[in-house]
Amino acid sequence: MTSRSHGTTRFGATRRARTAALVFALLASCAIFAELLAADAPLVVVGRSGVEVMLAIRQRARYAGLTREAIDELHAADQVLWPLVRSGPERVTTPRLAASLEHPLGTDSDGRDVFAGLVHGARSALVRSLVLLVVSVALGVLLGGFAATVGGLWDEVVARPIEVIQAFPTVVVVAILSATMPGHSAWVLGLALTAARTAEVARVVRTDALRLMTMDHVVAARALGATWWRIIQRHVWPDVAGPVAAMAATAVPALIVLEASLAFLGVDLPTSWGTMIAKGFAPGGSSWAAAAALTALVVTASGAWVLAAEVERVLNPRSQRRAARQPRGAS
Repeated sequence: MTSRSHGTTRFGATRRARTAALVFALLASCAIFAELLAADAPLVVVGRSGVEVMLAIRQRARYAGLTREAIDELHAADQVLWPLVRSGPERVTTPRLAASLEHPLGTDSDGRDVFAGLVHGARSALVRSLVLLVVSVALGVLLGGFAATVGGLWDEVVARPIEVIQAFPTVVVVAILSATMPGHSAWVLGLALTAARTAEVARVVRTDALRLMTMDHVVAARALGATWWRIIQRHVWPDVAGPVAAMAATAVPALIVLEASLAFLGVDLPTSWGTMIAKGFAPGGSSWAAAAALTALVVTASGAWVLAAEVERVLNPRSQRRAARQPRGAS
C-alpha cells in the first residue's frame, strides 16, 4: 500500500477536517458547560450552610421567577461566583439593549439575552440530535438485522412500515403526529425524527443482512442452530458497522438543521436556534438576534457536514475504494 493510500484513511488529514472538528468541539463545549457561560443562578456559593456548587442545575426551581435583585438579596451574606453572563435563556429584561459586559450580544425584542439563547441553543441542537441518533441507530440495527435473519412473516412486518415511513418527508410525519398529539411538541419531534432515522438505518442493515444470509459461513451458522441475535452480533454487525457509523455521522448535521427548521415552523422548542430565528424575523422582532442564531446554525451545520464527510471517507469502504482509484494528480 502506498503512502497516498495510507493518507486516504487517516482521520483529520486535511485542514478543513481539523477546522470542522474544532467547530464541533466548540459546540459540544457550549452544550456541556452552558450553565458556566450563562445562567440565572450562581456557580458556587460559600455561606454559613457550607459550599454549594452549580445551583443552576441542582436547584433550578429555587430561582424560578426571582428577579436579579431578589437573587442578590438571597446571597447578600455569601461569597458567590457567578457565570460569565447572569441570565438564562428565558429571563426577560429590558428589550433591545445594546451589547455590554452584562449582555455581551445585547437583548432581543422580548428582553432575552442573545448570548444565553445561543449557548443554550447549542445544547438543544446537540443533545437532541445525539440522543435521537443513538436511539434510532440502536433500533434500526436491531429491526433490520432481525427482519433479515428471521425472515418470513417477521420480515414483512418490519419491512412494510419502514417503506411507509420513508415514503413521507419527516416534516409531514411531524405534522401528522402533531395533529394526533396536541400539546406535546417536544415528544412529537422526538418520535418523528426517531422514526425517520430508524427506518433509514433499518433499511440499510436489512439490505446488507439479506446479502449476508446467502453466504456460506452464515448458512453454516444457521444450520448449527445459531440464534438471530448471535448472527447479528457475529456476522451482521461487523459488516455494517462502518456504513452505519458513516450514516450516523451524516445524520448529525441533518438533525441539527431539521430541529431548527421545525422550531422555525412552529414546533414549541423554547431554547432552539430555530425559535430565535422565527421570533427575530417576525414583525417587531429583533433581526440581530435572528442573524446571530442563523449564523450559529450555518457555521455549526457546515462544520458538522465537513466532519461527517471525513468520517464517511474513513469508515465507509466504498469511499476508501473510490479514493484509491482516484488519479494520482487529483486534488
